[in-house]
Amino acid sequence: MNANGAFREDELVTRKVKVNGQWETRTFPIIGGRLRLAHEQNDSLGLQTELVSWDGQYAVFKCCAVTPKGQFVGYGTANGQRDSRLAESLVELAETRSVARALRFAGYGLEFCGAEEVSHVMETEAASEQIASKEPQQVFPGANGSSKSEAKASGNGNGKATQAQCRALYALTKKAQYEEEDINSLLAPLNVTTFQDLSRQEASHLISYLQTEAAA
Repeated sequence: MNANGAFREDELVTRKVKVNGQWETRTFPIIGGRLRLAHEQNDSLGLQTELVSWDGQYAVFKCCAVTPKGQFVGYGTANGQRDSRLAESLVELAETRSVARALRFAGYGLEFCGAEEVSHVMETEAASEQIASKEPQQVFPGANGSSKSEAKASGNGNGKATQAQCRALYALTKKAQYEEEDINSLLAPLNVTTFQDLSRQEASHLISYLQTEAAA
């Protein structure tokens, strides 16, 4: 048994998230680990899922897990904005999240949020190492909120982030009180130093992540 309870190392993933203004590495178990524990520790296990709603962009699933300890209900959601990387599998993702939450409530990894619930968060564990050998670069040229600096943050077509996306990222990082070092850590895994160098898809992922973080 490892420091993370009964989960095996291959059933755990790590993500770097910002907590109270500081980057922290957190551990999350995948649903396979919860299912393995539930099956190994129960002679009788029931999992019943139900699609609560689906409008083409937002899916809600309910899961009822029945074990000898009782009945435990968990809900899972997925939407095209937050989970754009899995936009073709939103129904499946919502169902998976509902099962993970129900099993968590049943006591399997009770202290851990599920990896599936943070699947929209990109891995940034090696961000500090990736930028350690580089001179810090100013993410927002003349970052003083002036119209000139915002104009420089506009997208330039050819699949690049749009002007609206860059402005949204600028506003969200300001709202989250990100320092330049934080922004560099966010961008380093994508091998860019400014928002205008992002692709539209990468910008969409970052916007979804920052919106989720701001709402937490």
